[in-house]
Amino acid sequence: MLAFLSMQVTVTPWYYTVAYLPFSLLGGMTVITAAAFSYLSDVTNEQTRTMRMGFMEASMMAGALLGFLSSSYILEWLNVGATFLIATVLIVLAIVYVIFFTEDSIILSSNNSAREKLCDIFSCERVREVSGTLFLRRSGYVREILWAIVLLTALTELAGGNGGIFYMFTRRKFGWDLKQFSYFQFTDVLIIILGNVIGIPILKQVLHCSDTTVAIISIVSYIIDSLVIGFASSSWMLYLAISITVLKGTDGAALMTICSSILPAGDMAKFFSMALSLTAIVPLVSAPLFTYIYNSTIQSAPEIFNFVAAGIFGAGLLLMLVITNLIRRFYQPELLL
Repeated sequence: MLAFLSMQVTVTPWYYTVAYLPFSLLGGMTVITAAAFSYLSDVTNEQTRTMRMGFMEASMMAGALLGFLSSSYILEWLNVGATFLIATVLIVLAIVYVIFFTEDSIILSSNNSAREKLCDIFSCERVREVSGTLFLRRSGYVREILWAIVLLTALTELAGGNGGIFYMFTRRKFGWDLKQFSYFQFTDVLIIILGNVIGIPILKQVLHCSDTTVAIISIVSYIIDSLVIGFASSSWMLYLAISITVLKGTDGAALMTICSSILPAGDMAKFFSMALSLTAIVPLVSAPLFTYIYNSTIQSAPEIFNFVAAGIFGAGLLLMLVITNLIRRFYQPELLL
C-alpha cells in the first residue's frame, strides 16, 4: 500500500519502518525458520532428517536467489508497487499452503479461549520456559553440546560476515564491476544449493557419513574457500575456490539434526527459537569487524580479511571436534564420526 501511495505522493521512509515493525516484533525470519526446523524434526526420522533439512535450506537459498535476480527485472518492466504486490501474493500463497495443506505435527489439547491462549504466549512463564532450554542441566552433557553448537553457529556466521566488503575487495583487486560480482554470487549460491541437494544425500546415503562428519567437512570447506580466495592472484581462482568447496553449506542441516537427536521432541521448537535468535545478533558484530579490518589493510593487503575469516572457521573446526568427542562418549553410533 505504501509503495502504491509513494507513486502518487511523497512518503517519508519512516512509514516503511513502521510497516515493518509487526514482522520484526513477532520474530521475523527467525520464527519462520525455527518453526520449519521444528516441523521437519517432528515429521522425519533419523535416516532422512539431515537430507530434508538440507533440502529446506537449499529451497530457502534458491527462493532468495530467484527473488534477488528477478526483482530488478520486475521493477524495470513494471513498477515499484507491482514488485511489492507480487511479493504480497507469494506470501499469501505461503499462508494458504500452511493453513490448508500442512497438517500440524503437534496437536495441542486445550480448552482455553483464544484470549487466554494469547495471554499465555506473552506470559513471563513462557519466556522462562523457552530460555531455560539452553540452561537446563541434563545428563550426557546435553547442555554443553547445545551451547557449543550455538557458539559454533555464531562463529560461522561471524566468519561469513564479510559479504559487505567482498564486492569492494573484488573491485579493487580484480577490477570487477557489479555485473561480474552478481554472476559470481549467483554461482556461489547455486553451488551451495547443489551441495545441500546432492552433496548431503551422497554423504549420508552412499558414503554413510555421520552428521558430525558432514559438519566437519563443511567447516573445512569454508576454511579452504577463505584461504584460496585470500591467496588468489587472478579472478578465476575465486571460481576455483567455490568449485572445490561445494559442501561448505551443509553444516547447518547436520548441526540441527544432531540437536534434534539429543533433545526431547517437546524442546525442539524452544531450542531452535533461542539458538536462531542468539545467532541473529552476530551480523551486528561481524559487519563492523570486517569493515574495520578491510579499511585498516586496504592499502597494504586488502585480502587480509579472508585469512581472518579462515582463522575464525578454524576455531569453529576445533569446537566441532570437541562436540564430536562429547557425542562419541555419550550417544548412539549414528551421530559419531
